[in-house]
Amino acid sequence: MELLKKRFFTAWGLSAVVMIGLSFIWHGLLLNDLIHIPRPHYLFYSIALLTYIGIGFLLTFVFNYLSMGIGIKMKGGFMGIALGFFIYLIAFVFGISFKGSGTEHLIVDFIWQMIEQGIGGGVIGFVYAMAKRRDRIFQSDTQ
Repeated sequence: MELLKKRFFTAWGLSAVVMIGLSFIWHGLLLNDLIHIPRPHYLFYSIALLTYIGIGFLLTFVFNYLSMGIGIKMKGGFMGIALGFFIYLIAFVFGISFKGSGTEHLIVDFIWQMIEQGIGGGVIGFVYAMAKRRDRIFQSDTQ
């Protein structure tokens, strides 16, 4: 069962850590809009952490079961970009996204969301590519 393999948990955890790190760099350092959160900060950070853990799981799960016929690293990146597109649309419709100054802010944040999740998917593809390479090496050693 693929979900119980070490590579699944490694890809899931590493992608979640990378995506949340990128999010905090973007919103905390570059845009500096985390200071404008109207709710308690601990609540926001807890929800953000759980959200990125969920996004990482969803990306890793779909990565395992969706065949795209392209390279393994590109598959992760493309899946991440697509998921970033839908996540931002959901956040925008429900009014969860950060409020900025007009359309320009929305477009830049929308593009960043796709880049962020694309990198997270790329991390998953990288972990699986390295695991596949490791499996080939160990398989050739035993023969």
